[in-house]
Amino acid sequence: MTGINFASLVRNYCRVNSTVLQDSEIVLLANAIKDEFAPEIMKADEDLFGVPATRDIIASDSTDFTKREYSLPDDLIAMKSVDAVLDGKTWVHLTELDLNRFERVANEASVIGVFNNGVVSGSNQTGARFDLFRKSLWIYSNTIVAFASGLKLWYIAFPADITTASLALATDLSIDPDGTSSALPRQFHELWARRISILWKSNREKPIALTEREQVFEADFKKMVGSIKNYNKDRDNVASIPSDTRLQV
Repeated sequence: MTGINFASLVRNYCRVNSTVLQDSEIVLLANAIKDEFAPEIMKADEDLFGVPATRDIIASDSTDFTKREYSLPDDLIAMKSVDAVLDGKTWVHLTELDLNRFERVANEASVIGVFNNGVVSGSNQTGARFDLFRKSLWIYSNTIVAFASGLKLWYIAFPADITTASLALATDLSIDPDGTSSALPRQFHELWARRISILWKSNREKPIALTEREQVFEADFKKMVGSIKNYNKDRDNVASIPSDTRLQV
C-alpha cells in the first residue's frame, strides 16, 4: 500500500479528514504499532526483518579488555549471525558463547590464553566466539588486528520508522528504505491501518465504538502471522538439541 493510500485508509476507518487526524498523529501511532507488530511477525519468519551491518574492527589491547566491546545497533531485535576479520586477513564465522561457560576471569590475558582466531569446529572448540551482554557484543578470540569494516552483523531489526513525508508518496510502504533497513510487509498494511483506527478511537475523550471488523483485529492479526510461516517452501526444518556442556579447554 502506498503512503498516500495508507493515510487515506486510516482516515476512512476513523471517519475523519486530515484536519481532525493529521499526518503527524498517524505517524506517531503507526510507528508505535509497527514496533508492536515486529516481534510477533519475527516469530513466524525472522528473516523478513533481516539486515546486514558492518563495523570497523578495533585492535585488541593487552591492558584494556573493553577494546573487545562493540555497541549493538539501536534497532536490533535479535542477532542472527556474526562474521569478522580478526587477524587482519581472513573472514571467520563467530560462534556464540555464554559467559557462564568460560569459567575464568574475563580479561585479555585469560581470553587470549584460551581462544584462537579460527572457526569453532569439532576439532577446534576454542575458535573465535562472541557474547551479547548489556547491549554490546564482546569478541572472545586471540589477539585482534585492526581492520576496516571487519565486523559484519547479520541481525533482525525493527522495521524503519515512517515519516510524514512517507504519507505523501506514491511509493509502497513495504519497500525497504535502503540496504540496511527493512519495512513492514504489505500483508500487514490493512491491519496496521485498522490498529491505528482502534487506538485513535479508544483514546478520544469520549471513546468511539469500534466496528465489527475492528473488534476481530486480534484474531485477524494472528491469522496473518500464521500465514507467513515457512514463507520459503524450500527451507529445510531441522531440529537441534542444545549443548549443555561447558567450554572444554
